[in-house]
Amino acid sequence: MAEFGFGKKKKGPSKKWTKKEIDAECLKFDKRREEAEEREGDVEIRDAIFDKALFLKDEAKDYTESEKVFRLAYEKTGGASRKMEILFEILLMNLENYNMEAIKKDVAACKGLIDEGADWDKKNKLKVFEGVYCMLIRDFNRAAELFLSNTATFTCVELMDYKDFVFYTVIMSMVTQDRKTLKKEIIHSPDVLSCIRDIPNLKNFSDSFYNCKYGDFFVSFVDIIDVVSEDKYLRQHVHFFTKQMRLVAYK
Repeated sequence: MAEFGFGKKKKGPSKKWTKKEIDAECLKFDKRREEAEEREGDVEIRDAIFDKALFLKDEAKDYTESEKVFRLAYEKTGGASRKMEILFEILLMNLENYNMEAIKKDVAACKGLIDEGADWDKKNKLKVFEGVYCMLIRDFNRAAELFLSNTATFTCVELMDYKDFVFYTVIMSMVTQDRKTLKKEIIHSPDVLSCIRDIPNLKNFSDSFYNCKYGDFFVSFVDIIDVVSEDKYLRQHVHFFTKQMRLVAYK
């Protein structure tokens, strides 16, 4: 089960850059910024800085320097939605590094930008980022609420694919939500049903639990625990999740 890859971004192979090549690319971005400052406007300056930050993040894998450049791009950016795009890039890096204080701060900043008028898509994506943060801090109930509100409108593909999202939604809901909610939002949800059969053991896990077929439930539960124990966001909580899920089942 562990090879299914929940909580892991799936990327193809990327070029291995030498320090000399990285420095040369950064100089190109700096020159582009200088030219924008001389001949163009704020948007072009911001784009040059943002593209450099993306290069440092995606190619050079220098998250520390990339965050510094993203923060500079943030200062040069106008508009709540554009600012959130930058914060999402920073959140992706800090989720990789489990920088909880930074994640908490930037999630709060994003919420402030929602209040300033960020668009609908950014609001939906923020729910997924915040839901992952809630899983990391073991607030499973809040994570379930955020994920359930996003099953029909999920667009946060930069963080995870839809199968991963459904997996998290189902297991967070099963350990926290009542039967009425599970029936409506999980068992009979067209959005969940659209892919739950493609996720090993998950449908049997949720259906057997809801239908009180506990023999089948505990068989599939073993496989789900294997996945959770390998998951980048949940593995540190596997014992807590196992205990809580068993308590809910026994009730």
